[in-house]
Amino acid sequence: MKPFSASGLSQAAWCRKQDLPARQLSYWLRKLSTSTARNNRWVSVPITTAKKPGVSLRIGNIALEIEPGFDTIVLSDVVRSVMALC
Repeated sequence: MKPFSASGLSQAAWCRKQDLPARQLSYWLRKLSTSTARNNRWVSVPITTAKKPGVSLRIGNIALEIEPGFDTIVLSDVVRSVMALC
């Protein structure tokens, strides 16, 4: 249908030039227009941010999962407490 649109001709003139029945061009223009309109709906797409990997720390039988953005002072206190128990 792009050649018809680019030609600048009326449907009848373009069909005569291409030796096609005008109703055939009309049919395809309607069909593609309806099909395109149906397929061009906006939909919501949820956006999730990728979670940055954390660190796993094992001390004896104790495992700590440390996520990005952790508080270093709290982690230091926890590690000292765990080490005192081991």
